[in-house]
Amino acid sequence: MPNIAIVDHLDCFAERFEGVDLHAKRVNKAEFEECTFVSCDFSETFFYACRFIDCHFENCNLSVMKLTDTKFSNTAFTSCKMNGIDWCMANWKSLLNPLPLKFDECIVDDSNFFGLFMEGLVMKACRAKEVDFRSALLSHANFAGTDFKGALFHQTHLENANFTDAINTRIDLRTNHLKGAIFSRFEALGLLEGVGIVLVD
Repeated sequence: MPNIAIVDHLDCFAERFEGVDLHAKRVNKAEFEECTFVSCDFSETFFYACRFIDCHFENCNLSVMKLTDTKFSNTAFTSCKMNGIDWCMANWKSLLNPLPLKFDECIVDDSNFFGLFMEGLVMKACRAKEVDFRSALLSHANFAGTDFKGALFHQTHLENANFTDAINTRIDLRTNHLKGAIFSRFEALGLLEGVGIVLVD
């Protein structure tokens, strides 16, 4: 069956979209609930005041997607390319208890999560280089196996977060909240080096 056209004010439930190309297009006030997007190109697409609830994106290109006033809840991304997304532009305030986003084996380099409340965020086996997590509330997040090279953490709440097998986690113990956080032994040693402690065998 051909895809339903993604147009302004679309309201759809439990639809599957495959191979849709909306590169650099604009979509206004569309709503998607329990929808699946497979191998779609939404790079540089401008979603204005849209809603994605209980949706799943798989093998999609979402780089530099623009999300002004767009709402997300319980949305999962698997094997997606997602460079340069400013998640701060989305609308997180009007949803009552939004469920966390889930990223699995995605590229999220150069994205912005500054100051966002995303307790329970899942970002497993991802590449998160140069991502801005400053001042974000990410307690109970699952970051297992993710590469954080160049990522920014400052006044970030990471209580009980799971960093098992994550790499390049340069997080200052003095300026972040890490009580109960879980790190692999090698990465934990790197945290100590970051506060000037010299480690010897």
